[in-house]
Amino acid sequence: MNNFKKIVLIITASIVGTYVSAPHHITANSVPNITAGEVNKPRMDLVDVSSWNKALSVSDFQKMKTYGVRGVIVKVSEGSYYVSPVAEAQIKNARAAGLIVSAYHYAKYRSPQEASQEADYFANQVQKLGLPMTTVLANDLEDSQTQTGNVTANALAFRNRLTARGYQRQMLYTAPYYISQTQLDVNSFGNRNIWMASYPYNPSSDNLWHQQYGAWQWNSNTNFPGVTGVFDVSVDYGSQFLEEHVTTTNTNGAVTNNNRSVPAKPVVPAKPVQKQIPVNYSGYASDGIGWHWYEKGHRFTGFRYYMGAYYWFDNGVRQDNQWKSAWGNRYYVGNDGRAVQGLKTINQKQYYFGDNKTFYLRTNQDVYIGNQHFIADTQGVLTKVSQLRQGYLDTPNGWRWYEKDRLFTGFRYYMGAYYWFNNGVRQENKWQQAWGYRYYVGADGRAVQGHKKIDGRWYYFGNNNTFYLR
Repeated sequence: MNNFKKIVLIITASIVGTYVSAPHHITANSVPNITAGEVNKPRMDLVDVSSWNKALSVSDFQKMKTYGVRGVIVKVSEGSYYVSPVAEAQIKNARAAGLIVSAYHYAKYRSPQEASQEADYFANQVQKLGLPMTTVLANDLEDSQTQTGNVTANALAFRNRLTARGYQRQMLYTAPYYISQTQLDVNSFGNRNIWMASYPYNPSSDNLWHQQYGAWQWNSNTNFPGVTGVFDVSVDYGSQFLEEHVTTTNTNGAVTNNNRSVPAKPVVPAKPVQKQIPVNYSGYASDGIGWHWYEKGHRFTGFRYYMGAYYWFDNGVRQDNQWKSAWGNRYYVGNDGRAVQGLKTINQKQYYFGDNKTFYLRTNQDVYIGNQHFIADTQGVLTKVSQLRQGYLDTPNGWRWYEKDRLFTGFRYYMGAYYWFNNGVRQENKWQQAWGYRYYVGADGRAVQGHKKIDGRWYYFGNNNTFYLR
């Protein structure tokens, strides 16, 4: 999509009917060259352009239009540092040619915070270009820099920020290889709002890929006769790109939408209409009110595993920065909605949630993190232990034996006798094994010696302070 960035394309297996395309690793030069007008090729409903394609004249766009092009998606910005110098001219000339104009942003963000910042940057440039609020805005999600953290949460933050800015019509551009590498959940955005890029070696109108999505970019090396350069082309399956919406009123009292004028009508703000979710549906869904988590058609409350992490939903709404209780334990979901683990500071207090993917708060126990030792109280608040504990000590959990600050398992000599400890707890009336021998600790915890009757049988443990069973 961005020709400067399109160095390596990975075409993943796609299944349409009985056809399977094998995975390929190809360079941009390996994408087949297509000339508009060739027979038996997918439609060229959409063309996307960037500064790589230069300004392009009205005549250029009119020539594209003769080959079936109905919409143009113009690159406006990249990251939080770049604005296309030819976007304004491309938009103006495409509209003059009677094409529907949308805009896209090349994403570089790595977190929800950066995604929101880039969304603001994009929206500000779109506003400066005078594009109406009904313009379709696309998030171009392909750069390797974006493949960090929870890419779905990042993309949702970008989408939600644009929505908050008033841009309701959005598309997400990505590719099968990106989804495979990042586990991006396109279902969170709705298939109709996905613009999928995947380039077959032999594109054919008889073998259309990715028809479950809103649009498919099927070639990035297309020539239009009489137009300088090569272009990305897409077939539209019913996306928002080619839907025309009423936008603004001009000085003549006519309302214009992208390219056409229609008589002015009173505009009544639309109220959200809740959609019926199928009774067997489970997962994220847009119900017309917003995106919510459903279980068997009903908004869900509780934890759900999603995209490699656990999230808590209240009546279908993802919760952030909150304590939650489940299964007899306490949990905390952070600012990205994920249940946290490891050491976490909350309201200036430290807590520990484990590092073994159990996520629950540790309470009333010793906590070891690296070389650091803490005690978690009944509320889970950690207190760092400044001195190494050694020997038999009274703790909130009772008497425990420590060796170099850690609970000990094995024999230890104490008060004139040997005792066996399991994880610091003294054992009684039990057989134990050490150094290749068996031992028995009695009702007082002491290792016995001499003759001893155990469970109705006599045993002998010696009388020379060795204590092992003969």
